[in-house]
Amino acid sequence: MSFTVTGKSSSSGGNNKSGRKSASLPPETVEYLKAWMMSPEHVAHPYPTEQEKAQIMAETGIELKQLTNWFVNNRKRFWKPRVEAKLQQKYAVAAAAQVQGVTVPGISTGSAAPAAAAGSNASHLHHQQHHRLSITSNAPPA
Repeated sequence: MSFTVTGKSSSSGGNNKSGRKSASLPPETVEYLKAWMMSPEHVAHPYPTEQEKAQIMAETGIELKQLTNWFVNNRKRFWKPRVEAKLQQKYAVAAAAQVQGVTVPGISTGSAAPAAAAGSNASHLHHQQHHRLSITSNAPPA
């Protein structure tokens, strides 16, 4: 799959006082990388294959080390908080539906307890969510 970059620009900054290149990537490169990471086919496993890395580097002009570092940092800073929030939202909807006696397809709350146990269910749901996320986020690269 190809992601549109709205115009390539070379690295944003000459040298800083320590002699290193600027650490920030051009905004359109960051936009491209975030779009790749959050796309439907990659959001569940945001680890690009070697072929995908080569394609991303060719389309953005960044080096392998920059790409690798960006993904390591942004799986923690960008991807994980969003996936956690989405899961939390899903389970909140499921818990609310369960209180009303409605089953939400595709979401297992792990308990068929009545509404009186909703408080303990919330804790259980949080644990399930955390467990599922840690399994997903610790997956080795493909």
